Amino acid sequence: MPRNDLVLLSRQPSLYTEMAGWQLDDAEIYAYEDAATALSRAAAGSTAVVVFDTRSFPAARATLSRLLTLPGDMDVVVLGSREALGGDLGRDGLGALRFLPPDVSMPELQSVVELLLRMRRVRAEGGIVGRSPAVNQMIALIAQAAPLSINILVIGESGTGKELVAQAIHRLSDRRDGPFVSLNCGAISEGVLESELFGHVRGAFTGAVASHDGVFKRADGGTLLLDEVGEMPLGMQTRFLRALETGEFTPVGGKGILRSDLRLIAATNRDLAREVEAGRFRQDLYYRLRVIVIETPPLRERSEDVIILAEHFLRLENEEHHLAVRGFTRHAKQALRQHTWPGNIRELRNVVRATAVVKQRGLIDVEDLPADVLGHAGDSRSRFLPVVVDREEERIDPGVLASTLLELRQDIKEIKQHLEMLTGGAVSASPDVTGAIPADGRVIETLLHEGGVEAPEGGGNLQAAEKALIATALQATGGNRRQAAERLGISERTLYRKLKLYDLG
Repeated sequence: MPRNDLVLLSRQPSLYTEMAGWQLDDAEIYAYEDAATALSRAAAGSTAVVVFDTRSFPAARATLSRLLTLPGDMDVVVLGSREALGGDLGRDGLGALRFLPPDVSMPELQSVVELLLRMRRVRAEGGIVGRSPAVNQMIALIAQAAPLSINILVIGESGTGKELVAQAIHRLSDRRDGPFVSLNCGAISEGVLESELFGHVRGAFTGAVASHDGVFKRADGGTLLLDEVGEMPLGMQTRFLRALETGEFTPVGGKGILRSDLRLIAATNRDLAREVEAGRFRQDLYYRLRVIVIETPPLRERSEDVIILAEHFLRLENEEHHLAVRGFTRHAKQALRQHTWPGNIRELRNVVRATAVVKQRGLIDVEDLPADVLGHAGDSRSRFLPVVVDREEERIDPGVLASTLLELRQDIKEIKQHLEMLTGGAVSASPDVTGAIPADGRVIETLLHEGGVEAPEGGGNLQAAEKALIATALQATGGNRRQAAERLGISERTLYRKLKLYDLG
């Protein structure tokens, strides 16, 4: 497992003393009082969590902004007030930024850091992909419940990854060296189900030419996943409950009592509470199963993870089939985001697999996607920018707009390069500070307010988008301002002025 180092940036000696005594698995603590040194260490690649104590840092907002633009996938815990730092720095629950009061107790701070490290381990060992609030909540519950020897009920629609969650729980438990056994109750008839659960002896019924160990026996010392437990026939539920409570069972046709020490994880896409009300599921079994309930969210409720998952699946297909598909075009991404994904993650995986195998190389464009995906997306080649709008406040999400503008700028750059090849260099990209398109029809790239008309921070969505655009460019270039300026199509001098305006360090 990769190292997950902790970087502390603070000027409080007492905090160093307290944290020096922490015992963190697979992690080292590096403490700094100088922001530049801490930022350099955080950018090195092995940092999992940064704890930034904002006390005694006059430029705390600028330092935090730089932290959030560093490449990598680190979590940042801020000891300080979001309001005091000016807000608009990130959102709780996205797995990137958490605020705690400066006077937080050391046990609470240690608990937060340890939970973040466990959540990272869940992602690494469980193969769970996504950073949406719903996924973060699910991962936090997995991290807390996995070490406990208790029954867990995983609920969610088909295709949402319930078995993946069960496997993650097993790998993070003290039973990780034992077997992980899975049985789908919905795919087996009642007569066969009893034998699959408890096994049978030779001659127990016609065709039983040899003894057979059921999943209760095979999962001894490990974890048993009963998938679609809501499909279990009512008559079988009584015997199953007794075996679950006592750990004792008798194979079909047998006389002796066997014992099994297993941990049960049950999964279902049914509403078991309603099944109990309807008399189709035993109430005592229901309460026995639902000690801890983990819900796997449908993909339509975690739309921000769609592209992350699609690119993850594409990497897997490239590796498995030795393909050279580089990614998705902006229009294809828009179509994937707009699809409702009734089949959830399983449907997305199959779409990426089928599309990648046919495409073989290059970029997947919207016309490469299946018709049923495009049926929900409509015409993805819209004349409007593909940005997310807050329906309650009717405002544009600045982060998505920033990403879109960068993609559009790159598209324009590629078009100009192609035109220059065709015209022998007649197309110019020299800036025009007026922002107007000249009469000769040259293509001009400008940034908002490039002509020197400054707008105060928070002055509207366009200013917020410009700020996010600059921050995104800095993040994409690893903080290299010269490269960021080139990417944005502006001079370094203009970029420095924008950084000062928006307090981006």
